Amino acid sequence: MSGSGRKPDPKILCLLEEVRRRRKRFQEAVLRWARANLRSFPWREERTPYRVLVAEVILRRTTSTAASRIYEKFLERWPDIHSLSKAEAGELERVLEAVGYHKRRARILIDMARHIERDYGGVIPADMASLLRVPHIGPYIAGAILSLGYGVPAAMVDSNVQRILSRCFHKYLPGKGLAKTIRTVAEMLVPSKGHVLFNLGLLDLGALVCRYNKPRCDECPLRSVCDLGGMGHG
Repeated sequence: MSGSGRKPDPKILCLLEEVRRRRKRFQEAVLRWARANLRSFPWREERTPYRVLVAEVILRRTTSTAASRIYEKFLERWPDIHSLSKAEAGELERVLEAVGYHKRRARILIDMARHIERDYGGVIPADMASLLRVPHIGPYIAGAILSLGYGVPAAMVDSNVQRILSRCFHKYLPGKGLAKTIRTVAEMLVPSKGHVLFNLGLLDLGALVCRYNKPRCDECPLRSVCDLGGMGHG
C-alpha cells in the first residue's frame, strides 16, 4: 500500500505489464515502418528547438501543405527567439494568414518568445518542467522540443498517437483518466535510441494508416500487437 493509503488500480497494473510485454515488438514495428514510409517536410530536415517550436505552432489546426508555404519565409523573417520576441503583431499576422487563426497564432508565438526571452535568457528550456512553465506549451510540444530539438527521449502524444495507443491497448485501458494513462503508456514505449524516428513514425502511422475513419488495419505494422486491429480479431 502506498503512503497515501490508496491501493494501485489492478487494471492499471495489468496495462503496464502488458505494455512491457509488447514494448520491444511495438518499437521494432514502428521503426521498421518509419524507415520505409516516413514523410518529408521542411521542418523535419533541419531541427533545432526553435524550429520545432515554430513548426508545431504553425501546424496546429492546419494542413502540412499550408504550413509548408510559410515555414521558410517565417524563419527568414524571425530566425530566433530574440527576433520573434520583438515581432510586430500585425506583420506576424500577415505572414500567418495563409494557415488560418493568424491572430491567435501570432499572439501565442509572441507570448512564448517573450516569456523565454525574459525568464530563460532567450534559450528554449531543455527539460520538461521548465518547458511546461512557458505559456501555451503543453506536454506534446514540450515532448517535440525535447525529442526532435534536443535529442532527449520524450513522448509526443497528439491525437494520432493517442488513437494508436487507445486501439493497441484497448482491452487494458481504464474508463477514467484516459489521457494521463495514454501518456504513461507512450513514455514507456519511447526507445532511448531511435526516439526521433520512432516519434515521427508514430505520427505518420496515425495520419496514414491508423486513421480516425477507415483505418487500414491490413497494412498496419502494429497489427500483431493491437487489440482491435490484430489481436482483437484473432
